[in-house]
Amino acid sequence: MTHMTAPDKKSLRISEFDKTDQLMARLHRSLRRNYDRQLKSFGLTPCQFEVLLTLWSEDGIVLGELRRRVSRDGPTITGVVDRMEKKMLVKRTRDPHDRRVVKVHLTAKGENMREELSRTKKLVIEKITRSLSLKEMNSLVVLMEKMMRNVEREGLAHGR
Repeated sequence: MTHMTAPDKKSLRISEFDKTDQLMARLHRSLRRNYDRQLKSFGLTPCQFEVLLTLWSEDGIVLGELRRRVSRDGPTITGVVDRMEKKMLVKRTRDPHDRRVVKVHLTAKGENMREELSRTKKLVIEKITRSLSLKEMNSLVVLMEKMMRNVEREGLAHGR
C-alpha cells in the first residue's frame, strides 16, 4: 500500500495564489467586457464612468485628488476630463483663492446620467452576486478592502 504525501504548505500556497490570480483576472475581464458594453451605449469609457462616480459622491474636487481616486496619472486624467468637458458632462473651475488649483464639477447633463447609470451598474452587480448571502457579501467587501490597502501601501495603484 502506498501512502500519498500531503502537499507542502509552500506549494499549496502557490497553487492557491495561482487559482486566486486566475479567478480575479477572469472576473475582471468579464466585468470589464460587460461594463464596456453597457457604458458604450451611454457614450462613456470606463474611466469616464469612474470620474462620474467620484463626482457623484463629491462634486467639485480638485483635479489632483480626482486623479488619485480613479488611480490615473496626471496626463491621463487631464485628457479624460478634456473629453468629458467636450461632452458637457463636467466643467473645470479655478479656485478663486489660488488660480493654480483646478476643480472638476458635474454639469446638469453629468448629474442627470446618475440614476440610469447607477441602475445599470446595480443590475450587473446583482447578477454576479446573486448566489451570495449577505454575510458572504460583507466578507467579500472586507477582503477586497484589505487587498486595496495593500495595493495602495505598496504603490501598485498607479503601476509603480
